[in-house]
Amino acid sequence: MTEPNFFPTEAGVHDVFRRARRRRWRTAGLTATAVSAVVVSATVLAWPGTGNGADRLSVVPTSPTPRPSVSTDARPATPTGARPTAAATSGGTLAASGGSAATGVPGVAPLSGGSSPKQTGPRHSAAAPIRRTTVNYTGGCDPTAGVVGWCELYSGPTTAHRKHPVTLSVELCRPSVDGDASVTFYDTREVDLELSDDNGTTDWVAGQGERNRQVEHSVLVRGGTCLRWSSAWDTIAPDGFYAPPGDYDVSYGVDSNDVSTSTSGPVLHLVD
Repeated sequence: MTEPNFFPTEAGVHDVFRRARRRRWRTAGLTATAVSAVVVSATVLAWPGTGNGADRLSVVPTSPTPRPSVSTDARPATPTGARPTAAATSGGTLAASGGSAATGVPGVAPLSGGSSPKQTGPRHSAAAPIRRTTVNYTGGCDPTAGVVGWCELYSGPTTAHRKHPVTLSVELCRPSVDGDASVTFYDTREVDLELSDDNGTTDWVAGQGERNRQVEHSVLVRGGTCLRWSSAWDTIAPDGFYAPPGDYDVSYGVDSNDVSTSTSGPVLHLVD
């Protein structure tokens, strides 16, 4: 059987070309859509932090693999049911700061034997600066016993207690009947005031521990007044220990050519 001959018409040829173009356009459109979707997905993945929260993408695994927890606490584990001790909770901090877990105080080591150390042995007697004041004359000394117009007296206590400071004093007075007068000194100490024991050993001197300068100077004393020099003794002897109980002789005098007398005789009773 012989197939019939097909002769295309001009309209048929145009229809074939039109159908071919439509197929090419549809293929190209699908390809462009796919490419646009890939570009948009890549852009969203490249900037996951942009947007207002509704358009952010996150990937959540359907079956997350559990990871073991790691503890940052380097302290030793405490048995179950047991309470941690003070040494376990604070020992690291105390050791780092030089302290002791036994005392619980940084920088403080425990005392051996549970008692505080006591200071033993000799120590130096404290400095005894001299303080000069002016007081009223009360007639406590005899103006005729020394230089005319002047009198001196010991005005300190006669009893003192060991381990308790005691203030000793001496006075230079000008009676009212003799009026005003000046007295000249040749050093800054101005007065001598000492304590000595039964053996004649000097145990204390007013002004010890202070710098004494040789400076001549004069002081006006009004009639009816006295110059009083005071100094404190801490009852420590020259050997560095508290002086033993007993009687101590007091000697005093004013370092001046105007009043150059020196007196010894008052006694200070030192008791416990």
